[in-house]
Amino acid sequence: MISKIYLRFSVSLVLVFSMFAISLSQVGYAQTAPAQAISGDLQKRLTTIEEKVEARRKELGIPGMSLVIVKDDQIIFIKGFGYKNFEKQIPVTADTQFAIGSASKAFTALSVLMSQDEGKLSLDDNPKKHLPYFKINDAEIDKNITIRDLLSHSSGLNRTDLGWVSGKLNREEIIRVAGEAKPQAKLREKFLYQNVMFAAAGEIVSTVQKQPWERFVEDKIFKPLGMTNSDLSVKAMQKAKDYSYGYDYNTDTKETRNLPIRDIDAIAPAGAINSSARDMAQWLRFILNGGTANGKRLISEKGFEEWLKPQMKIGGKSSYGLGWFLQDWNGLKVAQHGGNIDGFNSMVAMIPEKKLGFVMLTNVSGSSLGSELMPIVWENILGNPNAANQTASADASKEIGSYRFEEAGFDVEIKMQDGKLVAVVPGQPTYILEKVVERKYKLNGAPDGFFVTFKDTEAFLEQPQGNYTLPKVKADAQIPTTVSDAAKELVGKYASEKNAARTIEVTQANGKVSLVVEGQQPYVLNEKSKDLFAMSPLPDDYKVKAKRDASGKIIGITILQPEGEFGFNRIENDAAKSAEKPKISVDELMAKVINALGGEANWRKLNSRQSKIEFDFIHQGVKGYGTGYAKAPNMSAQEATITALGKTIGSFFEYFDGTGGGEEVSFAPTETYTGKQLEDARIGANFYGLLDWKTLYKTAEFKGVSKVGDEDAYIVVFEPEKGNKDTIYFSQKTFLPLKLESLSSSSTSSVSQPYSEMYSDYRTVDGVMLPFKTVNSSSGNGDLVLTIKEVKHNVAINDKAFKPKGKK
Repeated sequence: MISKIYLRFSVSLVLVFSMFAISLSQVGYAQTAPAQAISGDLQKRLTTIEEKVEARRKELGIPGMSLVIVKDDQIIFIKGFGYKNFEKQIPVTADTQFAIGSASKAFTALSVLMSQDEGKLSLDDNPKKHLPYFKINDAEIDKNITIRDLLSHSSGLNRTDLGWVSGKLNREEIIRVAGEAKPQAKLREKFLYQNVMFAAAGEIVSTVQKQPWERFVEDKIFKPLGMTNSDLSVKAMQKAKDYSYGYDYNTDTKETRNLPIRDIDAIAPAGAINSSARDMAQWLRFILNGGTANGKRLISEKGFEEWLKPQMKIGGKSSYGLGWFLQDWNGLKVAQHGGNIDGFNSMVAMIPEKKLGFVMLTNVSGSSLGSELMPIVWENILGNPNAANQTASADASKEIGSYRFEEAGFDVEIKMQDGKLVAVVPGQPTYILEKVVERKYKLNGAPDGFFVTFKDTEAFLEQPQGNYTLPKVKADAQIPTTVSDAAKELVGKYASEKNAARTIEVTQANGKVSLVVEGQQPYVLNEKSKDLFAMSPLPDDYKVKAKRDASGKIIGITILQPEGEFGFNRIENDAAKSAEKPKISVDELMAKVINALGGEANWRKLNSRQSKIEFDFIHQGVKGYGTGYAKAPNMSAQEATITALGKTIGSFFEYFDGTGGGEEVSFAPTETYTGKQLEDARIGANFYGLLDWKTLYKTAEFKGVSKVGDEDAYIVVFEPEKGNKDTIYFSQKTFLPLKLESLSSSSTSSVSQPYSEMYSDYRTVDGVMLPFKTVNSSSGNGDLVLTIKEVKHNVAINDKAFKPKGKK
């Protein structure tokens, strides 16, 4: 009835950090290359690193990898682990080539800075000066954007990867496609990772140097550094004497699959370099020597400083330079960049001040190993200044217990082990908690930026990709959980002082008072001082301040945040109403929903549907059209043609035949669904949808009430036996579904991506109501607007339409 949309085009070049990656099992073989003579003490520490790396490689199911560590201009460790050819069990060596993916971005930034040193461009030039066809689909950004913005992910554009990943467009065309995309932020307002802007930067180098970017990198960077075993294309890598195949690992079936190596010539400056551990050691030495190779400076001191200087704030202590992520480790500056492309994953990381760095190259898609390696290498080579804090104090025992990580779907256990307080995460190594201050701890062994702060009834988890509050499952029954009277006073609805149509709400539920902003998670309000409230889990510089009249009555609130102060006036007489629980049960609500959708009798008269659709990835610059097929009781298929710049660039087919499902994309490997992905497809394929809610889901419960646009809505959370939860917002006026929030899972990644769907333009077709417009929103693709152009019911559809077609 209301099916989830599964258009998953999610190829990325950026390393995804995830503390909660699922552990895997794999058998491997290691081959060692000769290393620099080192002291006995250092050898012990390197052995510790090697043992941890190899154990973690096996846990994550990585077929093969290589690792090189450089300290004080010397290679102190270099080794291959596992297999470059998993099928034939051929081992990795220190000279095996791997794709380094987005770690190439630092090379592109360097090529721009070298061109600036020659006076051929300036970082502050508008890209149009060198690429007349360059544009941004926003007049203000288009006028003010600079080459610096291209290299620091500050353009305001979200990923526009669909154009290049299709493999059908050249470099100029993918830059033009990005120019059709709608920005998601103002210039320099927000860090938004952008591959095509790096392609544009590389093309600018080509223009000013009057030669291909690839040739410039080979002649001006590879050759001076002695990187003789590095190249910039798939064809070149496959001619090398020693190169690795690429793989992915299915966490449900435990299978390793060989992947075709993706040709990304069109987007090359964003991630096309292939290299080996030995060659990448030369790259590390060059950077750790301040931009010199063999005594010769390749980049000016000013340019080198600009390269590693924060250009765009990400959050906390993390920033982005020019092709580098910049962060802090115990007061030391870390410069790093990962890479992720089909079948390969890499990490280049260094602490310039200590002349220490490492490069990890692997042959598996998307792994957390690179970020996990940083603290392992830093601590074993430089020592751990927080080692004393790893021994738990007597009062640490009150932190012991289980904490529910609702968003991830599991509990995190805090316990004492060998005299230390540790965190146990399902499928992960045990993390020792290092005390930072009072009840705040650092997760030793996790990537930088992971902290947990304990309170009596919950734990606050801080991590680079977002913060979460984990309620204590077995909290002490004696601990009070009451809400302050001051917070209760805020309950009600508020309208913006500048735009009365924009409203927010403060609600009370489950012992908490929360600020609810449409499209965002609820923010729990905790009283800091009189009339001032923290917005958990946001940082301390986000607060809510109450506004009172002369009599002391709440008349509004002001949201205080780094971007400014935003005032809201209280909407009278809504406080009591918003605090009330819905006076309708889930069963009663669903009866009204089914009736609003046309009634069960009308729906049961239907047995199939064929729909013609058009779609627009408005933040990608890509459009398309297709046909959807559905057949009772639970078969579904969608086929689509994807277009850009008026030409066909790809096709997509997704199917569920009643028992199995998968997808076939013209520019990606065929995928057969397993695990949660298969379960979600099964639920989405049910022809009668919400009519069968009691059989599709094991539970359904009210979450509260909220606004969806201008409409008041009931919120119901539907939880299936195995798949992801679906949160659906139903209109309190029409009882039609207005919005869906859920997760999209993959069997080859531990990370589930949140997405939402907005339903509108309901029309009656054969006695039932269908939304003719759906807006699917996700962080990777932005907004996807789908419009139904034609619907036919009870048409004859051959069961073959729901079977794999087989890619040609």
